[in-house]
Parts: sequence; C-alpha cells; structure tokens
Amino acid sequence: MEKATGRHYVVSALKRQHTDRIPTTVLIGPYCSKLTRYTVKEILKDAKKSAEAHLAFYDRFHPDSVIVYNDIYLEVEAMGCELEFPEDNISHPRSPLLKKQSQLSGLRVPDPKKDGRLPYFFELCERVSEGVRKTATMGLGHSGPWNLAMHLRGAEQLLIECITDPEFVHELMRFTTEVVRTVGDALIEAGFLPSLGEAFASCSLISPDIYRDFIKPCHKELRDYFKEKRALMALHICGYIDPIIEHVIDTGINFISLDAPSSLKKMVDQSNGRMTIMGNVPTPLFATGTREEMEAAIKSCIETAAAGSGYILSSGCEIPLNSTEDRVEHFFSYAHEAGRDFMSRLGKGG
Repeated sequence: MEKATGRHYVVSALKRQHTDRIPTTVLIGPYCSKLTRYTVKEILKDAKKSAEAHLAFYDRFHPDSVIVYNDIYLEVEAMGCELEFPEDNISHPRSPLLKKQSQLSGLRVPDPKKDGRLPYFFELCERVSEGVRKTATMGLGHSGPWNLAMHLRGAEQLLIECITDPEFVHELMRFTTEVVRTVGDALIEAGFLPSLGEAFASCSLISPDIYRDFIKPCHKELRDYFKEKRALMALHICGYIDPIIEHVIDTGINFISLDAPSSLKKMVDQSNGRMTIMGNVPTPLFATGTREEMEAAIKSCIETAAAGSGYILSSGCEIPLNSTEDRVEHFFSYAHEAGRDFMSRLGKGG
C-alpha cells in the first residue's frame, strides 16, 4: 500500500474526511533560516535563498503543509514605505507612510508583478511549490486590509481615528481592501490561494466594536469576492479573538488559523463544522517548553478539535526564531503518534 502524503492529510481535513492520523504542520516563520547558512535579512531579500531555507525545513521535519514565510510589509514597501532590515531579525518600517491623511489620495495599488519585493514573493512561492508539490500542500500569507491600514498609518493614530474620524478609516480600509484583492487575484492567477494575515485584528489590541464596524465588512467582502472565483480564503489573526469569534465565523470564511491565546473549544463549538481550523499549540513551547508541556498541548488540541475532522494541528502562530531543533522534532514525532492513537480510538485508523 502506497504511503499517504502530507497533501493527502491536509486535503482530507479540508474535505472533513478522517484519515489514520491528524494532519500536522507549523507556521515556520524566520526560523527556517537557522537550518541554512543564510541570515533572516538574506531570506527576506533573495527568493532562491529563502526557498532553500523553506525546503531545508521540509526535508528535516516533513510537515504536511509548508507555510511560506515572508515579512508582513511587502505590500506597504511596494507602495513606497522604507523598511529597516536587521541582519538576523525581522524587518520593520522606518516610519508610517501615511503621515498625513491627505496623502491617501496619492497612494496607488501596487502591481504584484513589478513593484517592490512582491515579485520576490511570487518567485518564492513558485520555488517552494515546485519543491513540495508531490508530497505536501503549500500555504502562504499576505497582509489583510486591517494590517495594511495599521502599517500605513501607525497603530496608535489609526485607533484614535476609529473614534475621531471613522470616515477616514473606512476610506483607508476601502483602499487596503483593493490592495488585498489585487494581490489575491495575482496569487490565484499563479495557482495559489489568498491567505490573509491580520496580526493587528487581535482583541489584545482592538475592541470587538472595531472589528465589527471596520474590519468585518472588508473580510466578508473579500471572502465573497474570492468565492466567486472559486478560491478558498484563509485567515490568521494573532493573539486573543474570543470576543469576535462569532463575527469572524459570520464573514463566511471557511479556513481559520487560530493562535494559542484563543479558545479552540469555542471556535470548534461555534463554527459547528463550517470551517477548517488550524492551530493552536502555544509557540513559546518550541523555544522554551518541556517535552511534557508540548505533549500536553498537542493532546489538548487533538482531543478538543479532531473528532469532527476538519482540523490541522499546528503552532498557533509563527514559531520563534530561537526555537530549538529538538523541540520542533519532538512536536512532529509526538503529534503523529498522538494523532494516530486518537484516530484509532475513533475507529478511523488506517
């Protein structure tokens, strides 16, 4: 009997079909650079080097899906925002691009095929996809409209304007939604799927009212737009989202990457089989956790979410840059063992 591939496990979860174990991956983040001689700066600027780092991670740990890492400033950099690139850490903007509201009218939607490092991102996706195509699925992330708005205006200023000038915030969100639509169209044309990263939509930073009034309509609009193109749209929100879980589900999004501070049980219960859920193992465990803590987290996630299928075991967010190889290895080996045991107890083992 031919051995099942990672692609088989992930696709089965998307179809809500049981297999002999739980599909398993992590959000690789810049950690993949540690498996090569390259710095984080190098993999953020060179698609070939970054692809080598991603594939080195894949060859070492064999995740069922390779989640392509890029920094979260690709789109705003392509609009003209200047970034700092530390030698061995993640990039960051030197200052917000929109220092004045009046500058918004002068911004243009970037061209994914030629502006900034967007062509680098598409080349990276192609290279990684070619390397894992027959054995694993490939996931990726690009910024959602709220993330882009935060990057352009600055977090503190934008939050103030949600109260003092909501119409400007809506105008800015219309622009950033168009940016996401344009990048998403290019991804679909290239054979990939849109996957929105919304780190700043966490209730660790915003109120449920801000999500409901400013972000949810854009998420729903984008979901409906990509659905018309028969493209599944995924969403990742960092941190704590329990107060907005109902709103997120109401957008119709059918794939959510859930971070560890949020309740996996609440998401499972409220989504009621309407979406595929990925997550929600705490990321610090990959750098400082004990084997017992990692095993307990894996067991908890599987017991909470896997019975109905439609679940992919994963880190809640990107694993830390200082993750250790032995901890990452133990995550995968124990996850496979526990996943097989759980499915066997369900009577679904292969």
